[in-house]
Amino acid sequence: MIELGELISSVGGWSNIYVVKDAPNMCVKVLAPHRKYQGEKPDPNLVSKKKYGIDDMLEFEYANYQKIIECVPDALKKYFVRIDGMYMTSIGVRGLVMERVMTAEGTTAPSLDHYKGKALPDAFFCRLEQLRRDILHKYSLDHFGVARRNVLVRDEHTPVLIDFQKNRRIYRSQINLYIPYFTRQKVKRNFQRLYREAKVQDWTKVSELNCSE
Repeated sequence: MIELGELISSVGGWSNIYVVKDAPNMCVKVLAPHRKYQGEKPDPNLVSKKKYGIDDMLEFEYANYQKIIECVPDALKKYFVRIDGMYMTSIGVRGLVMERVMTAEGTTAPSLDHYKGKALPDAFFCRLEQLRRDILHKYSLDHFGVARRNVLVRDEHTPVLIDFQKNRRIYRSQINLYIPYFTRQKVKRNFQRLYREAKVQDWTKVSELNCSE
């Protein structure tokens, strides 16, 4: 059983994130009733089942993470948060246990939309674009959750992708979601929105990447 320590995030619409007690380099994500649905804040799994056809959001996220990480070469795995699996926690619910992404100063890495440091260099966004092209686009992977809130800033050259939810369970009637072209296009649009909101160039239009600069 995982003992929960300090709460480090409750910003998300679906979950709380705690440090694992006695393991400060690890954290655990548990569902929490933050989001309103029909005037109340019910169990998030109830909302996700009714709206998206997902029975267990954290299991669904872990399965999508495993699908993605299998396609990631070793040299690029540091740009994806490491998830160890689902475990029972001290509050009586199962949680998703993962690496706690840290800065060189020993603090929890901020998300890109909460980053307050100096302007990030091109190399940071170049690396993000490399992840899109070499992994998500190449293998038509549906990490539709790409957004500034789901990119952590480990340092000025190291983005870390978190939160591997898909939009919804795919049903047989949703034929377009089975076609790789539509998956690639939707993921590309999400990256373009991220670049636009970060006020940087549209890296999807850069012909050749040189992320070492």
